[in-house]
Amino acid sequence: MTLEDVKTELLREPFVPFRVHLTNGKKYDVAFREAGRLMSYGFLVFIGMKEGTHSAKGFDRFPYDDIVRIEHRPAKGRRNSRKKAS
Repeated sequence: MTLEDVKTELLREPFVPFRVHLTNGKKYDVAFREAGRLMSYGFLVFIGMKEGTHSAKGFDRFPYDDIVRIEHRPAKGRRNSRKKAS
């Protein structure tokens, strides 16, 4: 992936949560815009960060070339399940 690919996902309006899949098999969820940062050398992901706060349990960073794909995720609290009609 390139900087532009990741930038498109991060700056999408309205924001859609996504999961980043890396070449080494690791996965990182970006549940809201502030949980990820675009850097010139790669992408920075804050781990365990809650929306509206500035504290995280940790972080990881990796070059854009290590990203295999980006998968859209449903927003927390929303379920796409249908109820059976009675």
